[in-house]
Amino acid sequence: MEESQKVRAVDRALDIIEVFTFKEPELLLVEIAERTGLALATVHRSIQTMIKRGYIEQDPISGKFRLGMQFVKIGGIVIQRIDLTRIATPFLQELSKRTEQNVNMSIYDKGEALCLVNIESFHNFQYGIKVGQRLPIYAGALSKLIMANLPPQELTTVLSRKLEQFTPYTISQEVKLRAELEEIRARGYARSEGELAMGAAALAAPVYNYENRMVAGISISGPEHFYGRENVNEYLRELLKMAEIISIELGFNKVNNASEPNTP
Repeated sequence: MEESQKVRAVDRALDIIEVFTFKEPELLLVEIAERTGLALATVHRSIQTMIKRGYIEQDPISGKFRLGMQFVKIGGIVIQRIDLTRIATPFLQELSKRTEQNVNMSIYDKGEALCLVNIESFHNFQYGIKVGQRLPIYAGALSKLIMANLPPQELTTVLSRKLEQFTPYTISQEVKLRAELEEIRARGYARSEGELAMGAAALAAPVYNYENRMVAGISISGPEHFYGRENVNEYLRELLKMAEIISIELGFNKVNNASEPNTP
C-alpha cells in the first residue's frame, strides 16, 4: 500500500470512530456510511480491521457496531497522566517550598524524558525545565532515573543510538552508562552534576502507581554549590518523602516494594 493510501485509510478509520457519540453509541453499517459519506464497502473493510484490533465491536443480536474495549485501555493511559499531574502538583509545590529548589516531574515518552510539571524556585536559578520540554533520556538525574527503570529491550534500543556529549560530565559511553543505571536501581534515586548544563546539580526519585510500577520521576535541582553533603542529605530526605507520598496517593503499596534507598 502506498503512503498516500495508508493516510487515507487512517483518515477513514478516524472518520468512522468519530461518528459514535454519547447520544448514538451504537450504529448500523448503513448509518455509519451515511454519516461519514463513505461507501458501504469501504466502511465494511475498515470496520472489520478495527474489530480485529479491538477498536470496534458488533452486537450479535442487533448487528449494530460500537466502540471497543481497546479505547478503555488507551483512555486509561491518558487519564492516568492527567490524574498523575493533578495529584502530584500540590506535593511538588510543597517540595519546592521546603527545599527552595527547582522541582520537576517527567515521564518516559518516545525515547525521551517529557516534563509534565515545572516549579521554579523563588531564587530564579535559570535551570528550569519547561512543561512539555523533552530532554535526552541519558543525561541528568531525572532522565537517568527514568532510563534506569526502562524494560531491558527498550533500554537496549535507547543505547543503540548515538549519545551526544553535552558537557564534559555527560555519561555518553554505553558501558559507563549501564554501570550508572545499575547504581541508580540499587540505591533507589539518581544524582547528577553538570551533565546537561555546567554548574547545575540535581537529585531524582521514582513515583509508583497502584500496580507498584514506576510511572514518573520527580527531581529537585539548582546550583552545584547548594549540593554539599549536608544539604544533599536534607534534600534527599525531603525528595524521597514526597515521592513516597505521591506514590501512596496513586495507590502504591509500600509493603510490596521492599527496596529502600541508600542515602549518600
